[in-house]
Amino acid sequence: MKTVLMIAPYFIPRRRVGALRPFKFAIHLRSHGYQPVILTISSPGDRYTELENKLLEEIPVIEIQPPFDRTTNPKRDSDSEQKATPLLDWLDKQTPIDSWIYLFLLRYFKIRKKVKEIDPDLIWATGDPWSGLWLGEKLARSLSKPFVADFRDPWTLAEVNLRDRSPFSMKLDRDVEFKILLNAERVVFTSGLTEKRYVNEFNLSTDKTKTIYNSYDSRLIKEYENETWGENLNPDFLNIMFFGRFRRLSPVTPIADALRMLKRVRPEDASYIHIHSFGKPDAENSQIIRKYGLENNFICHEPVVPEKMLPVLKSADILLLSTNMKREQVIPAKLWDYLAVQIPIFSITANPEIGDIIMRSKAGIQVHPEEKKEIAELLHSFARAKQNGETFLLSAEKEIPDRNMYDAKHTSGELASLFDELLKNE
Repeated sequence: MKTVLMIAPYFIPRRRVGALRPFKFAIHLRSHGYQPVILTISSPGDRYTELENKLLEEIPVIEIQPPFDRTTNPKRDSDSEQKATPLLDWLDKQTPIDSWIYLFLLRYFKIRKKVKEIDPDLIWATGDPWSGLWLGEKLARSLSKPFVADFRDPWTLAEVNLRDRSPFSMKLDRDVEFKILLNAERVVFTSGLTEKRYVNEFNLSTDKTKTIYNSYDSRLIKEYENETWGENLNPDFLNIMFFGRFRRLSPVTPIADALRMLKRVRPEDASYIHIHSFGKPDAENSQIIRKYGLENNFICHEPVVPEKMLPVLKSADILLLSTNMKREQVIPAKLWDYLAVQIPIFSITANPEIGDIIMRSKAGIQVHPEEKKEIAELLHSFARAKQNGETFLLSAEKEIPDRNMYDAKHTSGELASLFDELLKNE
């Protein structure tokens, strides 16, 4: 069995979206002939679930201990938009790549020594955090190993950036990104539109790039299939669920604008609609909800860990998919969670690739965020259908032949095939 070093700055048990992609790959790669070894940043406050412990029994995880970790402070906003101190804020703005680069620079020689002992057949690294890609490229070059760079999102080509950047750090980011793209044997993206834009912007060969989607993992969620969610949604209302938190990357505006429009012309139907989300909306989105007078429509719940999402998602009438309209190249990770259940999806996003996936999966409907009137009309039709006990216009089909291609076992097989091809050519 060949060995692949997987550099994932965020990995389970850290409870962040970025930890799930490498985890889902890792737990399936052994069945495709690859022994993963994980290199990640320790997250002392988090614990594995019983299932995670079982799935990782045969997978070594090397943890790098940070002196401190601002990303796990419960008092901080999960978008890292709060400012700790003017000094740290200024330092973050000037820091190229991301602030984890200091940890990797400090521990680089120890990391290199450990990786040399492991002697992997190839190195795979994911970002963001983008310092993971920087470390992967540097190690692969130093140890003469094939390198696969995995871009979970666009980096310097991103339309929405949560970090304030100085001209100095922006230029260095661009230089480092170009170096990674140049030296990687393969570059993987999570969206076809992102891949296309990078090919065009950096003049990459299409033989070098590939899109491997994120995925759901039926093995993870079925473990909790028979559990019940602690909160019961009122069946007398239309319950639309957004399995996330309204924030800058996924603003409330598209659904709130349409609901306000419906409220003006059909207030009784608007009052029948409940929008459920998880985690308190950030200040800007909370203000929009209050300004529109929609406090009774939006209901906020405590966050739920992804592996326990199945009974939560199944309690909804409709699943809402939404992201910042500027992120038109991005496919929100929660789409793959939604595809694991038979609840219809209402996608209010700008990326046509999402619409193609939903249509191919017979999972729901997509509307562009700018089509406010159409969104309002659809909300009205959904509310009336629920009131009358009728089928929603976007109800998911029961026979879904294509959805297995979005399961983690399949996407891990795609990654293993890429590894096979790469090593065969070495």
